[in-house]
Amino acid sequence: MNKEQQTIREREIEFLQQLHQSAQMGRDTLEHVNNNIGAGTMRDAVERDIFDYSGICMQIKRKLDERDADVKSVGKIPSFMAGMMIDMKINDETPESEVAKMIIDGTTKGITECTSKLADFYDVDDDVKNIGYKFLWIQQKNVDDMKPFLHN
Repeated sequence: MNKEQQTIREREIEFLQQLHQSAQMGRDTLEHVNNNIGAGTMRDAVERDIFDYSGICMQIKRKLDERDADVKSVGKIPSFMAGMMIDMKINDETPESEVAKMIIDGTTKGITECTSKLADFYDVDDDVKNIGYKFLWIQQKNVDDMKPFLHN
């Protein structure tokens, strides 16, 4: 492997690791929300989104495995802080519209980050870049899944 190929490989790994951290944080946050809301259609939607985030995490991990690279998990402090914020803001009494707004706000930040990463890592292999686009699609679907709850 020449120096240029090595540089591209390292950038692919960095891109995949950053995507995985974002997807993991999204999944973990949704799981925390799911634990704080009651049964119903919103919970069903959140669980579907958790499934999608888990799937993209697995795809990213496979790509990292192919490159003999490790997954870098989200730090314990950011994860703890996100969970604590959810516990303070969401419970069985929180209106679905408020929960939906919080999910949409957080996911919109994720969409912005993912779009920025795709621009920053424009030179990675299309196969790797397509995972970023798929993650972007999943995040947009998450926002779309929450929109019906804004009017409750």
